[in-house]
Amino acid sequence: MYEEKTYQSILQRLSNVPVDYLPQVDLYLQKLTDKIRKKSANMPKTMDFAGTWNDFSEEDFHDFLQVIEENRPNIFNRNIEI
Repeated sequence: MYEEKTYQSILQRLSNVPVDYLPQVDLYLQKLTDKIRKKSANMPKTMDFAGTWNDFSEEDFHDFLQVIEENRPNIFNRNIEI
């Protein structure tokens, strides 16, 4: 129900957009759909990593967490000269 109202609202707004602005609206919608398509395409790659630590032994997992804790403070500790 909500999706239908949103869809109708978008159509109504589009019908009020002056013809001169339609190329800009089209470009915006193209960028939006490209972004959504790219995000959807990357999802399976991301999900390949889900649960990978299930195969770790308890000791390996503990070591893994310890390395993360030790390295986390240094991740963004970069001196960059501009």
